[in-house]
Amino acid sequence: MQLISIRPLAISALARAALAHGTARILAAHNRGISLAATGCDDVLFMSAPGSGLLPLHLVVRARDLGRAIGVLDSGGGPAPAPQLCIDAAGVRLFHTRLPQDAAGMASRRARDNIAAAARWLRAHPLPLGLGATAAELLARGGRWRGALAQAGHRADAADPGLRALIGRGAGTTPAGDDLVLGALAYAWSTQGEQAAIVAAMRALEGELAALTTAAGASYLRAATRGEFGSHLIAWVRTLPHAGAGRSLALAQRIAAQGATSGYDTLSGFVAAAEAGAGLH
Repeated sequence: MQLISIRPLAISALARAALAHGTARILAAHNRGISLAATGCDDVLFMSAPGSGLLPLHLVVRARDLGRAIGVLDSGGGPAPAPQLCIDAAGVRLFHTRLPQDAAGMASRRARDNIAAAARWLRAHPLPLGLGATAAELLARGGRWRGALAQAGHRADAADPGLRALIGRGAGTTPAGDDLVLGALAYAWSTQGEQAAIVAAMRALEGELAALTTAAGASYLRAATRGEFGSHLIAWVRTLPHAGAGRSLALAQRIAAQGATSGYDTLSGFVAAAEAGAGLH
């Protein structure tokens, strides 16, 4: 089995906790990095070079170390044995990805205006997203997916119908339905924190996530249930009550650029939750 040692430049608090054994198995290479399975942990971690934002389960490494890991993956000769990394995270800079609660700020006129501007921009996007529907169709009142989001959190137990209709739906490393739920969770955390009904429903469902969605999807939903999100999403949400319209929309577009459609789906989930909270559309 091939094994290389890597010392990250920085590591998220959740990834550091997941790496209790100090080793991880390489799962796959992506456009911006590599996914890893930490030994003795169900969470999927992401390893990348600097410059692409930060994720809740993230190791930031030197570009040459990322290249070494990709080289190990490419020379693995098949699915077994899985290439492994030995990760020395002792004393490495730790970063946090917790989304702060700001109910008053999110209720401000500027925040509402900035969310409305993002909603208009999303609805104008002509291409289908991860569930085969455009953002306008996802956000349409009375539509299938918006209806499922509206149900999410109505039951604080594992039978929540809205979550079960969404989680695991759509193709991708993180299915589009997961991304919609993640966006809704971000709005819930920014306004109500851990008291939000959808957060309670997600906690009740956590034990079944591995059977409902992909390993990566389950990992990021577990993180979001604890208020942990990607840095681009956090930056946008934090500036909603303060930023001008141009700056806010630019940050929203940066989220949309993530993945094939993941960013658009996440924004759609956030907007749908925000419009429901404000009694709009």
